[in-house]
Amino acid sequence: MSPLRAVVFDQDGTLIDTFLPALTAYSSAVGRTITLAELEPVAHLGAARNLVSALLGREATEAEDDRFHEALAEAVRGIDPYPGVVELLVALRDAGVRTGVATNSDGRSAAVVLGAHGLVEHFDTVVTVDLVTAPKPDPASIMLAVSRLGVAPGEVAYVGDAPSDMVAARVAGVMGVAAGWGHQAGAIDPASTDHWLDQPADLLDLIAGG
Repeated sequence: MSPLRAVVFDQDGTLIDTFLPALTAYSSAVGRTITLAELEPVAHLGAARNLVSALLGREATEAEDDRFHEALAEAVRGIDPYPGVVELLVALRDAGVRTGVATNSDGRSAAVVLGAHGLVEHFDTVVTVDLVTAPKPDPASIMLAVSRLGVAPGEVAYVGDAPSDMVAARVAGVMGVAAGWGHQAGAIDPASTDHWLDQPADLLDLIAGG
């Protein structure tokens, strides 16, 4: 594989743990407490409004979509990015490595999450699920991010915390790197990854050895 010139990140559970804020926001949108058991079967639907609609059993209204995003914004302000993430992003920029995000979140949700702590300022591009035809494990969002960054797939690492991230990375032809600190990392089969990181700073060693 060529030396790494760019890194694309998953958002939720990789850069920042949005699990509890998302549960709070979905509960606010539908007007009752949503459990993990209810959320997991619809999580693949991508955009927040799709999930709210599935939880309601009907098309979500604009007001319900607004309630979700307002609650998400309030909840995400109360959490910080994973330790070491901001320092990693600064170091990547200083090293001339281009960076992006490819997320199953929709554009409005990503703007809330990445804007809450200024994370968006560290990325050259952000690709959200509403810009592509399907959510991960479909590789479309990663491939679009790679194209926008102006690099070849073999020059890119994709860092994510979920099994679907590793599948998408492999199909996209990029290096699949597991975020071992992430929310869903325990579900990843190490054999499905190209590299496993225990902490964000480990990525710098990977790039240096690239």
